[in-house]
Amino acid sequence: MGNRNSGPKPKPTALKVLRGVTRQDRLNPAEPLPPPGGDIVKPAGLSVRAGVVWDEIAPVCIAMRTLTPADVRPFARLCELQVTAEEASSQKDAPGFAMFTLSEDYNGAAKVGVHAAIRVERDTAVALRPYYEYFGMTPSSRSRIVLPKPDEAVSKWAALK
Repeated sequence: MGNRNSGPKPKPTALKVLRGVTRQDRLNPAEPLPPPGGDIVKPAGLSVRAGVVWDEIAPVCIAMRTLTPADVRPFARLCELQVTAEEASSQKDAPGFAMFTLSEDYNGAAKVGVHAAIRVERDTAVALRPYYEYFGMTPSSRSRIVLPKPDEAVSKWAALK
């Protein structure tokens, strides 16, 4: 028995129809779709540094057509997490930075720990990974994303009944 996270992620309904899947129990005729076109605007609530990250990577994702108006909030979260990762990484350049810390436990025995910036950097990298995949920002994630060609007319056979 698996759970919702078992196996590969389901393909979009339009892609299933184009590939010839005709079993109605495997299609979702009510699948939500992002609005066509529209302007993608940077949210006002972004931190200043996250806005800089947005300005760097949003044009790339818009050009790849992986950032749509429906994806603005998740993309803003990606930008904020990226800033957190960069801030944690910059702590390693501080004078006197030591990757490991020495302390004592409650019995007075020596205890070796990892610097908090290293833990934050590691945890943020784990949180960032799915966002990079959502927006096609890794080579393997781009190989799994299927987008229609910009000038490709929608086939009459792709329409759901």
